[in-house]
Amino acid sequence: MAMVMMNSLPAELTPEEIAEIEAAEKMPLVFDDDCPEMTSDMLKQFHRMDNITIRISSSNMRKVKAFGPDYSKILSNLLDLALNDAELVKNACCK
Repeated sequence: MAMVMMNSLPAELTPEEIAEIEAAEKMPLVFDDDCPEMTSDMLKQFHRMDNITIRISSSNMRKVKAFGPDYSKILSNLLDLALNDAELVKNACCK
């Protein structure tokens, strides 16, 4: 469920818009086939993923994209392999 705090809303809302939001806040949640209530087992399937941005040279980006549409997954796997290779990490840190 998404939650919005009233103090995080834009200042330019009209009084009517604010009243509509406050009324919606009091409405009950309605679950249906398109939006069922999530069970504990369903919620356990979610896990946090950290995303970062890294810079890759254009020549290396061309090489990575040549692997096909799953290139970001392949790049992630390469990074995992590299970070688990102590000698490779040591060599990369010293350059």
